[in-house]
Amino acid sequence: MLILYNYWSSVCSQKVRFCLSEKELTFENRHVNLFDFEHWRPDYVKLNPKGVVPALDHDGHIVIESNVIIEYLEDVFPEIKLRPKDAASAAKMRLWIFNSEEIAHPYVNLASYNPRHATRLKKKRYSVEELTAIAATCPNPIIAARFVNRQLNGVSVAEEEAAYGALDYLLGEMELALSPGPWLSGQDYSLADIAMAPYVSRIEVLRRPELVSAARRPRVAEWWQRISERSAFKEAFSLANPDKTDPIQR
Repeated sequence: MLILYNYWSSVCSQKVRFCLSEKELTFENRHVNLFDFEHWRPDYVKLNPKGVVPALDHDGHIVIESNVIIEYLEDVFPEIKLRPKDAASAAKMRLWIFNSEEIAHPYVNLASYNPRHATRLKKKRYSVEELTAIAATCPNPIIAARFVNRQLNGVSVAEEEAAYGALDYLLGEMELALSPGPWLSGQDYSLADIAMAPYVSRIEVLRRPELVSAARRPRVAEWWQRISERSAFKEAFSLANPDKTDPIQR
Protein backbone atom coordinates (compact mmCIF):
# COMPACT_ATOMS: atom_id res chain seq x y z
CA MET A 1 0.00 0.00 0.00
CA LEU A 2 1.25 3.46 -0.91
CA ILE A 3 0.27 6.61 1.00
CA LEU A 4 1.52 9.97 -0.24
CA TYR A 5 1.60 12.93 2.12
CA ASN A 6 1.72 15.98 -0.12
CA TYR A 7 0.43 19.46 -0.96
CA TRP A 8 -1.56 19.98 -4.14
CA SER A 9 0.70 22.60 -5.81
CA SER A 10 4.04 21.77 -4.20
CA VAL A 11 6.51 21.19 -7.03
CA CYS A 12 8.11 18.31 -5.13
CA SER A 13 4.71 16.74 -4.53
CA GLN A 14 3.82 17.10 -8.20
CA LYS A 15 7.07 15.37 -9.12
CA VAL A 16 6.23 12.30 -7.05
CA ARG A 17 2.60 12.19 -8.20
CA PHE A 18 3.86 12.38 -11.80
CA CYS A 19 6.18 9.42 -11.23
CA LEU A 20 3.43 7.41 -9.53
CA SER A 21 1.11 8.11 -12.46
CA GLU A 22 3.72 7.12 -15.04
CA LYS A 23 4.19 3.84 -13.21
CA GLU A 24 0.41 3.36 -13.01
CA LEU A 25 0.59 2.99 -9.25
CA THR A 26 -2.44 3.64 -7.09
CA PHE A 27 -1.93 5.49 -3.84
CA GLU A 28 -3.85 7.07 -1.01
CA ASN A 29 -3.61 10.83 -1.12
CA ARG A 30 -3.10 12.62 2.21
CA HIS A 31 -3.16 16.39 1.77
CA VAL A 32 -0.86 18.40 4.05
CA ASN A 33 -1.78 22.10 4.08
CA LEU A 34 1.46 24.06 4.05
CA PHE A 35 -0.26 27.37 4.76
CA ASP A 36 -1.90 26.00 7.88
CA PHE A 37 1.60 24.69 8.73
CA GLU A 38 0.45 21.11 9.06
CA HIS A 39 3.93 20.00 7.93
CA TRP A 40 5.40 21.38 11.16
CA ARG A 41 2.93 19.70 13.49
CA PRO A 42 4.29 16.92 15.72
CA ASP A 43 2.38 14.09 14.04
CA TYR A 44 3.80 14.96 10.61
CA VAL A 45 7.31 15.75 11.90
CA LYS A 46 7.33 12.29 13.48
CA LEU A 47 6.73 10.94 9.98
CA ASN A 48 9.14 13.33 8.24
CA PRO A 49 11.71 14.90 10.59
CA LYS A 50 12.61 17.52 7.96
CA GLY A 51 9.10 18.97 8.12
CA VAL A 52 8.64 19.21 4.33
CA VAL A 53 6.46 17.50 1.74
CA PRO A 54 6.18 14.99 0.25
CA ALA A 55 6.62 11.83 2.28
CA LEU A 56 5.81 8.36 0.99
CA ASP A 57 4.60 5.54 3.21
CA HIS A 58 5.13 2.18 1.50
CA ASP A 59 3.71 -0.53 3.74
CA GLY A 60 4.99 1.31 6.81
CA HIS A 61 8.39 2.15 5.31
CA ILE A 62 8.75 5.95 5.10
CA VAL A 63 10.70 7.53 2.25
CA ILE A 64 11.31 11.31 2.18
CA GLU A 65 12.76 13.84 -0.29
CA SER A 66 11.13 13.84 -3.73
CA ASN A 67 14.20 12.86 -5.75
CA VAL A 68 14.92 9.99 -3.37
CA ILE A 69 11.28 8.90 -3.61
CA ILE A 70 11.19 8.75 -7.41
CA GLU A 71 14.40 6.69 -7.53
CA TYR A 72 12.94 4.45 -4.82
CA LEU A 73 9.82 3.94 -6.92
CA GLU A 74 12.00 3.05 -9.90
CA ASP A 75 13.87 0.45 -7.83
CA VAL A 76 10.80 -1.10 -6.22
CA PHE A 77 8.42 -0.92 -9.19
CA PRO A 78 10.64 -1.46 -12.27
CA GLU A 79 7.91 -2.88 -14.51
CA ILE A 80 7.47 0.48 -16.25
CA LYS A 81 11.05 1.64 -16.62
CA LEU A 82 11.99 5.29 -16.15
CA ARG A 83 15.76 4.86 -15.94
CA PRO A 84 17.86 4.38 -19.10
CA LYS A 85 19.68 1.07 -19.41
CA ASP A 86 23.03 2.44 -20.57
CA ALA A 87 25.28 4.09 -18.00
CA ALA A 88 25.94 7.28 -19.98
CA SER A 89 22.24 8.07 -20.40
CA ALA A 90 21.58 7.16 -16.76
CA ALA A 91 24.30 9.63 -15.75
CA LYS A 92 22.58 12.35 -17.80
CA MET A 93 19.33 11.47 -16.07
CA ARG A 94 20.92 11.87 -12.63
CA LEU A 95 22.52 15.16 -13.63
CA TRP A 96 19.07 16.62 -14.35
CA ILE A 97 17.65 15.20 -11.15
CA PHE A 98 20.54 16.96 -9.39
CA ASN A 99 19.93 20.18 -11.35
CA SER A 100 16.29 20.11 -10.29
CA GLU A 101 17.38 20.14 -6.65
CA GLU A 102 20.47 22.36 -6.82
CA ILE A 103 19.15 25.12 -9.12
CA ALA A 104 15.50 24.75 -10.08
CA HIS A 105 14.08 24.23 -6.61
CA PRO A 106 15.64 27.07 -4.61
CA TYR A 107 15.19 29.66 -7.34
CA VAL A 108 11.64 28.67 -8.24
CA ASN A 109 10.87 28.84 -4.52
CA LEU A 110 12.36 32.33 -4.34
CA ALA A 111 10.54 33.55 -7.47
CA SER A 112 7.29 32.07 -6.14
CA TYR A 113 7.36 33.92 -2.84
CA ASN A 114 5.93 37.34 -3.72
CA PRO A 115 3.21 36.32 -6.20
CA ARG A 116 2.15 33.10 -4.45
CA HIS A 117 3.39 32.45 -0.92
CA ALA A 118 3.10 35.99 0.43
CA THR A 119 -0.33 36.32 -1.19
CA ARG A 120 -1.54 33.22 0.63
CA LEU A 121 -0.11 34.30 3.98
CA LYS A 122 -1.75 37.71 3.62
CA LYS A 123 -5.09 36.02 2.92
CA LYS A 124 -4.68 34.01 6.12
CA ARG A 125 -4.20 37.30 8.06
CA TYR A 126 -1.31 36.08 10.17
CA SER A 127 0.65 38.75 12.01
CA VAL A 128 4.45 38.79 11.78
CA GLU A 129 4.55 37.85 15.46
CA GLU A 130 2.29 34.84 14.85
CA LEU A 131 4.41 33.69 11.91
CA THR A 132 7.61 34.06 13.92
CA ALA A 133 6.08 31.92 16.67
CA ILE A 134 4.97 29.34 14.11
CA ALA A 135 8.50 29.22 12.68
CA ALA A 136 9.75 28.16 16.10
CA THR A 137 7.86 24.89 15.58
CA CYS A 138 9.76 24.10 12.37
CA PRO A 139 12.20 21.21 12.96
CA ASN A 140 14.64 22.48 10.32
CA PRO A 141 16.58 25.57 11.52
CA ILE A 142 17.64 26.46 7.96
CA ILE A 143 14.05 26.60 6.71
CA ALA A 144 12.90 28.36 9.91
CA ALA A 145 15.54 31.10 9.56
CA ARG A 146 14.67 31.67 5.90
CA PHE A 147 10.98 31.81 6.72
CA VAL A 148 11.46 34.38 9.50
CA ASN A 149 13.75 36.48 7.31
CA ARG A 150 11.11 36.61 4.59
CA GLN A 151 8.43 37.69 7.08
CA LEU A 152 10.66 40.48 8.38
CA ASN A 153 12.27 41.62 5.13
CA GLY A 154 10.27 40.12 2.26
CA VAL A 155 11.88 39.18 -1.05
CA SER A 156 13.37 42.15 -2.88
CA VAL A 157 13.10 42.90 -6.59
CA ALA A 158 16.86 42.31 -6.84
CA GLU A 159 16.56 38.86 -5.23
CA GLU A 160 13.69 37.95 -7.52
CA GLU A 161 15.63 39.06 -10.60
CA ALA A 162 18.65 37.04 -9.47
CA ALA A 163 16.37 34.00 -9.17
CA TYR A 164 15.11 34.47 -12.73
CA GLY A 165 18.72 34.87 -13.88
CA ALA A 166 19.58 31.48 -12.38
CA LEU A 167 16.50 29.89 -13.97
CA ASP A 168 17.34 31.49 -17.32
CA TYR A 169 20.76 29.86 -17.14
CA LEU A 170 19.28 26.46 -16.26
CA LEU A 171 16.73 26.61 -19.06
CA GLY A 172 19.55 27.49 -21.45
CA GLU A 173 21.31 24.32 -20.35
CA MET A 174 18.08 22.41 -20.94
CA GLU A 175 17.88 23.77 -24.47
CA LEU A 176 21.39 22.44 -25.15
CA ALA A 177 20.68 19.09 -23.46
CA LEU A 178 17.64 18.52 -25.66
CA SER A 179 19.54 18.93 -28.94
CA PRO A 180 20.60 15.27 -29.38
CA GLY A 181 17.25 13.73 -28.51
CA PRO A 182 13.67 14.39 -27.49
CA TRP A 183 14.31 13.90 -23.75
CA LEU A 184 16.79 15.20 -21.21
CA SER A 185 18.75 11.94 -21.05
CA GLY A 186 18.65 11.48 -24.84
CA GLN A 187 16.32 9.01 -26.52
CA ASP A 188 14.80 7.68 -23.30
CA TYR A 189 12.00 9.37 -21.41
CA SER A 190 13.14 9.16 -17.80
CA LEU A 191 13.07 10.42 -14.24
CA ALA A 192 15.05 13.43 -15.51
CA ASP A 193 12.00 14.70 -17.40
CA ILE A 194 9.72 13.96 -14.45
CA ALA A 195 12.06 15.81 -12.07
CA MET A 196 12.16 18.98 -14.18
CA ALA A 197 8.53 19.13 -15.35
CA PRO A 198 7.04 20.72 -12.19
CA TYR A 199 9.51 23.60 -12.32
CA VAL A 200 8.72 24.45 -15.94
CA SER A 201 5.04 24.24 -15.05
CA ARG A 202 5.56 26.72 -12.20
CA ILE A 203 7.64 29.12 -14.31
CA GLU A 204 4.72 29.33 -16.74
CA VAL A 205 2.52 30.92 -14.04
CA LEU A 206 5.15 33.20 -12.53
CA ARG A 207 6.25 36.63 -13.75
CA ARG A 208 8.63 35.47 -16.51
CA PRO A 209 6.77 32.82 -18.57
CA GLU A 210 8.69 33.94 -21.65
CA LEU A 211 11.67 31.98 -20.30
CA VAL A 212 10.02 28.80 -21.60
CA SER A 213 8.45 30.28 -24.74
CA ALA A 214 8.95 28.71 -28.17
CA ALA A 215 10.38 31.98 -29.46
CA ARG A 216 13.11 31.93 -26.86
CA ARG A 217 13.71 28.20 -26.39
CA PRO A 218 12.12 26.06 -29.12
CA ARG A 219 13.49 22.73 -27.88
CA VAL A 220 12.33 23.35 -24.30
CA ALA A 221 8.91 24.42 -25.62
CA GLU A 222 8.62 21.26 -27.75
CA TRP A 223 9.73 19.13 -24.80
CA TRP A 224 7.14 20.84 -22.60
CA GLN A 225 4.42 20.18 -25.18
CA ARG A 226 5.31 16.47 -25.21
CA ILE A 227 5.33 16.36 -21.42
CA SER A 228 2.01 18.17 -20.99
CA GLU A 229 0.28 15.85 -23.46
CA ARG A 230 1.12 12.74 -21.42
CA SER A 231 -1.84 11.21 -19.62
CA ALA A 232 0.26 10.72 -16.49
CA PHE A 233 1.09 14.43 -16.43
CA LYS A 234 -2.56 15.37 -16.76
CA GLU A 235 -3.51 13.00 -13.95
CA ALA A 236 -0.73 14.10 -11.60
CA PHE A 237 -1.20 17.82 -12.13
CA SER A 238 -4.99 17.79 -12.03
CA LEU A 239 -5.19 17.55 -8.23
CA ALA A 240 -7.39 20.48 -7.26
CA ASN A 241 -6.73 22.89 -4.43
CA PRO A 242 -9.00 21.65 -1.62
CA ASP A 243 -9.06 25.14 -0.10
CA LYS A 244 -11.47 27.07 -2.31
CA THR A 245 -10.77 30.29 -0.37
CA ASP A 246 -7.11 30.13 -1.43
CA PRO A 247 -6.35 32.97 -3.90
CA ILE A 248 -4.05 30.62 -5.86
CA GLN A 249 -5.85 27.90 -7.80
CA ARG A 250 -3.06 26.82 -10.15
